[in-house]
Amino acid sequence: MKLSVLALALGVTFSGSAFATANAWDTTAPWAGSTLSQFAEWTDIESINDSTPDVFTNATANLTLNNPAQSGGYSNGSNIYGLGIFAGAVGMQFTTTLGGGDVGGLYDVYLRIGTLGSVPNITATLNGASANASEVNTIGPITIVMGGESAEQEVYWKWANVTGASLYTFTFSASAPHMSLDQVALATVAVTAVPEPETYGMMGFGLGLLTLATRRARKNKA
Repeated sequence: MKLSVLALALGVTFSGSAFATANAWDTTAPWAGSTLSQFAEWTDIESINDSTPDVFTNATANLTLNNPAQSGGYSNGSNIYGLGIFAGAVGMQFTTTLGGGDVGGLYDVYLRIGTLGSVPNITATLNGASANASEVNTIGPITIVMGGESAEQEVYWKWANVTGASLYTFTFSASAPHMSLDQVALATVAVTAVPEPETYGMMGFGLGLLTLATRRARKNKA
């Protein structure tokens, strides 16, 4: 009983702090300066299944809390929070999708999240391909609460040179109960293909032949 009361108290504490810091990024976007092919962002998460990003470009998107009953997760109309007061509760697990993209070509694909309380797991997936976080920005000190780390963090993952798809499916999770998910952003950036060395060689050979032919033509005229 005491443990449940303590967990609930911690939940209220983290939840109240999350309300105060919601709806704003503290760090620069990892794709800053790039031209985005697709973009979707939630800074005000309305429910545990929110299909209406606050900002989106050339995209459809959805954000879902996979295990609300197990994690005790709920939305307060601004973020998604996991109480974790139930027996056997685990960290929240999320799926978010970005649709409407071009098939083919190469893209750098980004997942960015802002959290408060228990920190997110370092690993996320894109269409089943795992990646570790490219950068973790901790705003303020990391504390230990009930054996787990707690902090305000902004984390992003980058998958480079991904073949373009009509639908990107991301999964990520909290490392423990008592995490608030405040912001989520998804983005793709088209990658300009770099010619292979053989291509440069063929170009050089062709220019050489053109130069030789031009010289011969001039000699014949002379």
